[in-house]
Amino acid sequence: MASSIAPPPPPSKANDHQTTTTGRSLLDLLRSRDKLIRASSNEEEDNSAEIDNTEHELLQRLHSLDVTIRRRGLFNNDSVRSQSFYTCASERSSSSSVTAAAAADGNGNVDENEKGVKSSSSSSNKRKRKGGTSGSGNNNNNNSNTGSAGGLSATSYGIFLDSHSSTPFSAVSSSGGGDTSNLDEGLIVTVVCRILGVTVGRRKKNDAQMMQVDDDKEEEKPQALKHSDSLTKVALSIITSICDHAKDGMVPSLSIDAQSAFIEGDMIGSIGSSLLDALRDNILSLYYQGNEVSIAVMMESFKAAASVITLLEMRLSRAEKVINGLKDATWFVLNNLHSLTTDAALIHAIQQSATSLLASLPLPGASDGSPPSKVWAQCIRDGILLLRWAINGFFPMPTIDSSTLKDEATKHPTVWKEHERWLSIVTGFQVEGLDLGGDPTDGYRANALQIRIGCLTSYITSLIKMEGYPLHRANTFSSSALLLPFDSLLDVSELLLSFPLAAEGKHRSTKQRLRSTPVQGGLISPDSAMSIAVELRLCGHTLFDVAMESCRGGSGALSRGRRIVGMAVANLQSSCSMALVSVVDGKRGGDFRGQRIGWLRGSIPLRIKSIQMLLNVAISLGSSTMSSVGTAKSMSKTLVLLGGCLLEQTQKEEDRVDEWGTLGERAKLVEISSSALASCVAAFGGLIPNNVRSTIDSILHSCLTTLYCSGGSSIFAYAEAKRSILQLATNCVTVPWGDGGRSTINEIVRKVSLLLKNDADVTVASMALSTLCVVDAFMTPRAPAILIASRNQDNNGDLTASDMMRSINEKETEMKSLSRAKEPKEKKSSKKDPKVSAKVSTKAAATKSKKTATEDSSTVKTKKSKITETTKAVQKESESNVADAIKKVAAVETDYKRMNSESTNTAASNDVATDAMEVDESTEDAVKAEIKSQQEHKEDTEVGDDDDDDFSLDDFPEIVDEEPDEGDRM
Repeated sequence: MASSIAPPPPPSKANDHQTTTTGRSLLDLLRSRDKLIRASSNEEEDNSAEIDNTEHELLQRLHSLDVTIRRRGLFNNDSVRSQSFYTCASERSSSSSVTAAAAADGNGNVDENEKGVKSSSSSSNKRKRKGGTSGSGNNNNNNSNTGSAGGLSATSYGIFLDSHSSTPFSAVSSSGGGDTSNLDEGLIVTVVCRILGVTVGRRKKNDAQMMQVDDDKEEEKPQALKHSDSLTKVALSIITSICDHAKDGMVPSLSIDAQSAFIEGDMIGSIGSSLLDALRDNILSLYYQGNEVSIAVMMESFKAAASVITLLEMRLSRAEKVINGLKDATWFVLNNLHSLTTDAALIHAIQQSATSLLASLPLPGASDGSPPSKVWAQCIRDGILLLRWAINGFFPMPTIDSSTLKDEATKHPTVWKEHERWLSIVTGFQVEGLDLGGDPTDGYRANALQIRIGCLTSYITSLIKMEGYPLHRANTFSSSALLLPFDSLLDVSELLLSFPLAAEGKHRSTKQRLRSTPVQGGLISPDSAMSIAVELRLCGHTLFDVAMESCRGGSGALSRGRRIVGMAVANLQSSCSMALVSVVDGKRGGDFRGQRIGWLRGSIPLRIKSIQMLLNVAISLGSSTMSSVGTAKSMSKTLVLLGGCLLEQTQKEEDRVDEWGTLGERAKLVEISSSALASCVAAFGGLIPNNVRSTIDSILHSCLTTLYCSGGSSIFAYAEAKRSILQLATNCVTVPWGDGGRSTINEIVRKVSLLLKNDADVTVASMALSTLCVVDAFMTPRAPAILIASRNQDNNGDLTASDMMRSINEKETEMKSLSRAKEPKEKKSSKKDPKVSAKVSTKAAATKSKKTATEDSSTVKTKKSKITETTKAVQKESESNVADAIKKVAAVETDYKRMNSESTNTAASNDVATDAMEVDESTEDAVKAEIKSQQEHKEDTEVGDDDDDDFSLDDFPEIVDEEPDEGDRM
């Protein structure tokens, strides 16, 4: 259904979407669709075609509305409209409060029939101990206060939600009094909530029943969705667009209309708890469906829930029950992700969306008053514990002490309970009585472990990077780096990085007939451990990189510099080829006897990750790694390894052995190696030893020579390889050696830059021109400047940034004023009946033909009289201007004569006088020419103004629609 929808045209007017897609029209479409579905379900008649047409039209309108909201918000960035909307909502809130107070009896109770329309001010204000008001809580009021986050109630904004026990649209029909004509945006949100199933009141079933498993191992599936997946997906997208636009408005310096964004956020806040509760139900229902379409809609539900939480933040602090229910549902999906699908790309997408939602849960804080920063740090610690327990439970590592794990489980019972829940799901399919031939569920458990490690890695990464957080919240959390468990992050990343070596060692030490049997104390075999070793090491790279990025520029990483550098160097050595490592260590003879060549050394993707890891270390720690005694030697060896990785890729294909990777991955390796070397040269500078710097320059000269001689037939045919090698050449030319000298590769760099400045790739050509400018600036000998020219800053032709910005703002205000002036005219013309307007036009044409002769003569006379008056005024003004100009010229001549009489008879004075005379003559001519041009300009403008004043539609001939000829038709 969604594939047949054409993309909507871009918005052309300020209120274009309101004319075609109003809240009332959407509500009517949804009502008619539900009536048709209800009639078909009762077997009264077959309305499938009409249902499809109605749903298709509703889907198109919602899709167009979503595009408009994403660009300009719910109010289309109209501050006047948003202000009138909020004023009307406030009036409705105050009037409903008075109505509810009048309807109360002597005991202060409200009639049951009026609970759906009373406002939040009349509801009970007693603070609840847990959870506050929420859709799944103990709140029986239908629309009085659907969420504790909003400033006004939902009904004040025109948002009407149904109760669990009421019929559809009962809240809309029973809302009664109050003007809803000015609350169209509230009806739009009502339609979206109706599609998503947002309701209020007490639940009939327990929340945990949807995730229970019966004795027959079959899940209890919830009720089917009443709306199609396409409608649910576009409704979720609209919620996400509203929340994103409201979050952008929180930064006044970046927002166009902060007031509209505030009202949008308050509208979402009025239904926040009920909306999150409905999203939780949708996530579980879509998970049980299990098809590809429902999985895509489930990911949109994750994104919408994360957007709502990051928007409302602390306003959801009392909705603890809703937040916990959403958290349990998300972990339930992640724990069963290995049985949901086998597509790796789809699994990764689900992980990203689900972990983004989990990472946003610390923002509301805790019910015990803990600030979001402490909850955020505790979530990171919990994720690290779950990751360590998962690895040790399936494949015990020699570096983990079992007694330490028991102590951690005792200290954190809640986290250990979550780990046991996942273990029960994974080991539920375990077959008892394992034989030596192998375990049939071994691969299943290995896959489950791999997905679990990937989910936890994505969860920790989303927390540290604060994905989806508003800008002001991310800036506030930046000071929470002291709460980050940096040592624990390094421990778990080192554990994952060493997993391939541990798996390889276990595989070699185990007999071949026992390699498919689970290891002692674990749940997977050595063969399965080898199959998932690469993925787990990539997760270790991800955690290490995000840990270094989180404390970049701080003192947290500097105090652990020796450990960090040792991890990066050891990881790079284990990824490079054995030949290169032996050469760098001093074994140039190629004696590999007695050495075991690791099976991961030939993996180019892992080598790229290792170099990226070293790059993060060099940028985070800076030049301190080369100035420290404990890390200088290791970093010097690492720079030579980087140069060797770059040099190896310039060889031919048959010259390299035991490497597996595509040609594109090789080009990526050249790019990351060159970028890492360039960053290290820029960061370390003159601290690099001369012998290492000489090796780097020699490797760069060899690569540039290969590029210059056979660029098209080598790895440098890729644009990214050429850009990176030019960046390395630029840094080597500009950064001096340790003894103060400069590099001697400027000639080959110039040749390559001249060759690549006409490259087909525009980025390569631009980089080549930049490199050529740098080489000319640094290598061309120049004498010190004798004369420094000063430039005149008062030139009228210069356009500064402030002048340009001021002109842009003036034009924008002028365009807005013109558009607002045209709106009333368009509205008046649109309100006229077409039949009446046609009759009026015919009568006007008849009367116009009778009065044409008399009006033409009168208009000509008035125009002539105005022209004569303006010409006389211009002549008088020009005569006065000429007289003033003559007086100025006479004054200049008297000054000139006085200056000649006082001057001496030297040749220099005569030359000066001659120059002054020429200047005076030129100024006199310029003044006269300027006066003449001003007179002509004034005459033209005044005559033009008179013509504009007399402008009317009567001056144009009448346009008559004619039937086109047969030849003009296509």
